[in-house]
Amino acid sequence: MRLEGIYSDYCDDCHKLKVNLNADETPINSPLKEVEEAYKKLLAAGAYVSADIMKYKGLINATYKVFKTALKKGIADNVIPKAMLTSLENDVFVFSALKTHSQLSEASRLLLDEDGKLKSFQKFSEDVKSIQEKYNQNYLEAEYEFARSSAQMSAKWAEVESNKGRYNIQYRTAKDDKVRLEHEALDEITLPADDKFWEKYYPPNGWRCRCTAFEVRKSKYEVSDSKISNKLGADATSQIGKDGKNRLEIFRFNPGKDKVAFPPHHPYYKVAGAKAVKATAEKEIKK
Repeated sequence: MRLEGIYSDYCDDCHKLKVNLNADETPINSPLKEVEEAYKKLLAAGAYVSADIMKYKGLINATYKVFKTALKKGIADNVIPKAMLTSLENDVFVFSALKTHSQLSEASRLLLDEDGKLKSFQKFSEDVKSIQEKYNQNYLEAEYEFARSSAQMSAKWAEVESNKGRYNIQYRTAKDDKVRLEHEALDEITLPADDKFWEKYYPPNGWRCRCTAFEVRKSKYEVSDSKISNKLGADATSQIGKDGKNRLEIFRFNPGKDKVAFPPHHPYYKVAGAKAVKATAEKEIKK
């Protein structure tokens, strides 16, 4: 499955699907409390249609709360323009709605038994348990870390914009044995702020990416070759799956420049009915 593929290899520390966030520090468990209610509503309806997405607002809001906490921790003491913060918060709300939509769409395929009749709630709960854990623990933990990193890098980009090209930008890894080889190849790439490299390869460049970027004095570091740097960036965000598609291409964006916390081309945006859900979520924001 395309969705599972993009989450299957993101952890620098353990190369597994778990990040093990501390539940005492984040509201990471709140969606788990809401998802059962969402599944009850889904079973009662006997089907799922995207137009009903706001009937499941409890799960959307619980997910949004997790991501909003991630934004807050990512920004920490950094200064970020109010408009940029609002845009990031709006993005995570829309993403939360699309994530809920994707989960309910997948779960709805298990509503009926072999005879075409609605399952009991107990049976349905058992059958969707793996979906529940996948979306509300495994995926959520990866997404939490990504949102936190995106917020941090957005704050840094705000500084870049305010300095209007007075400095170059240098890519830096965590410089330890946990850094991915593809990202290690980008370490210390130094380019002007308006180089196209930063439009696609500004960190984070994947799940659990710990890379960052700093403004540096133009006189202190030699400028890297733009063509070579962009090739290295493309290589670092390339992983062709069995379906022939690049699993890492979604990470080619700049959260600060684009003012979004999550990849704009994440598979959640491509689930059938996602366009209508996105429009509904955006309308909800304006209320």
